[in-house]
Amino acid sequence: MKINSIKLNNYRNYKNSTIDFTDGVNFIVGKNAQGKTNLLESIYLSSVGKSPKNCREKQIIMFNESQARIELDFSTLAGKKNIKIYLDKANKKSIKVNNLNILKLTEFVGILSIVYFSPDELKLIKEVPEDRRNFLDISISQFDRTYLYNLLKYNKILKQRNSILKSDNSDQTKIDELKLFTPQLIECAEKIIEKRLNFIEKLKKYAINLHKFITDSEILDISYSYAKDDKLTIKEQLSQEFEKITTKEIELGYTCIGPHRDDIIFKINDKDCKYFSSQGQQRTVALVVKLSLMEVIKQEIGEYPILLLDDVLSELDQTRQDKLIELVSKYQTLISCTKIPNTNIKYNTIKIENGTKI
Repeated sequence: MKINSIKLNNYRNYKNSTIDFTDGVNFIVGKNAQGKTNLLESIYLSSVGKSPKNCREKQIIMFNESQARIELDFSTLAGKKNIKIYLDKANKKSIKVNNLNILKLTEFVGILSIVYFSPDELKLIKEVPEDRRNFLDISISQFDRTYLYNLLKYNKILKQRNSILKSDNSDQTKIDELKLFTPQLIECAEKIIEKRLNFIEKLKKYAINLHKFITDSEILDISYSYAKDDKLTIKEQLSQEFEKITTKEIELGYTCIGPHRDDIIFKINDKDCKYFSSQGQQRTVALVVKLSLMEVIKQEIGEYPILLLDDVLSELDQTRQDKLIELVSKYQTLISCTKIPNTNIKYNTIKIENGTKI
């Protein structure tokens, strides 16, 4: 997979810019606050349908303008494709792929596969479980639309179930109503958990070896944390847990177990990275996980996605910079930086100044 070019109109500080990319490593170079991150953000948005910053879409449109547009041309094994995204302060965004309107998220996610890493990705290791679940959901959805469908269905049923738990109805009425929604929730939950477990096993296989290559000595382990009993199936375990916890859920007013409460545990040398690793170790683990995701997606779709690295080199010493650039040169990689590092690989340079390629 390869991005050929992108056109930005009224997108943040890009008034009207066209930028071309090549195979392999593309260094996006410029001083701070010139638009390097904005460029990578626009590519992420063209893949996932939203900004990695979780900002309001109106904030993306250039100040004093009412509309913005992204047009991205890329190539896959299936041929050339085009994505157009229209942002409007007065209306919802609209998306076209090869000039056909996209009406649902399930139709869009996975058309352009990307893996994104920025300094904020440290939250994957050190912040709340929701960040790690988001990583799972976005990663798996890029190559498995059935997973995305089940996830959306699960969230809809979860919302209905929580409404019952929060209602002013009697406890017995709530119990009777839950009998309708809980089995549906468990059915979706089982499918989601099975997909996540399978994904973690594939990710772990690559991540362990890659982490050893970068660190030389540390041993990484990754596991999916959920309500587990080896003697029971996932469905049986969830059914038993829901039976035990119904009274507590009615008291609390929300659903206490399920994929929306699960987590990923990262360990170095048998110690939880969240609590016992330095920030440098945490950053390396997060980067290793993203690089391993490149391999998992290739395994699933038959070609590498696009790798976006935002301001990652400044946080690495020379040895790890060299190893990273060596690793990512085999697929298209876009790296934002203030200066190009010393390297022997062939690369393309894109210089950005105030939202313009110079």
